[in-house]
Amino acid sequence: LAAAISANISLEKLWLGGNHLGSSVVVIINALKGITSLKELDLNGNGSCSSDLAPAVVSKVTSNKMIEKLYLRDNNLKSNGVIQIAKSLRNQSTLRIINFRSNQITYEAGEALASVISSNNRLEALYLSGNKLGSGAIKIATAIKSISTLKVLGL
Repeated sequence: LAAAISANISLEKLWLGGNHLGSSVVVIINALKGITSLKELDLNGNGSCSSDLAPAVVSKVTSNKMIEKLYLRDNNLKSNGVIQIAKSLRNQSTLRIINFRSNQITYEAGEALASVISSNNRLEALYLSGNKLGSGAIKIATAIKSISTLKVLGL
C-alpha cells in the first residue's frame, strides 16, 4: 500500500480511518513525503501508535503546505503527541478542519492548540471532545474568540 501511495504524486485525499493500522500507518505516512498535493489526511481510529505517529504527521505537515483537513481521532496521541503536531500546524495557513477527538489530551496541550487556533484565519471546524482538557479549554476558548470562520466546535 505504501509503495502504491508514493507512486501517486497527484494524491489529494487519503482516508485510512477505522483500519486499526497501528504502527503500519507510520510507514504509509512516510510514503507520502514526495506528495505535496495532499489536501486531506484521515487517520482516524488507527489505534495506539502515538509515539511514532506524531513525528510522522509533523514531517508530513511541514513538508506539505496544502493540507486543509487533518483527522486524527482515536489514535492515543496524548498531550505530547498533540503538542508536537500543533507546533507544526502554526504555519499551516490552508488548514480548515482539525480533529483530535478522543486522544487522551489534557490541559498541557491547551496552550499549543490555542496557538494554532490564533494563527489560523481559515479554521472552520475543531473537534476536541472525548479529551480531558481541563484548564486548557480556557486557553482554547480565548483563542476561539478571535476566529470569525469557525463554524463547528466539538468540545
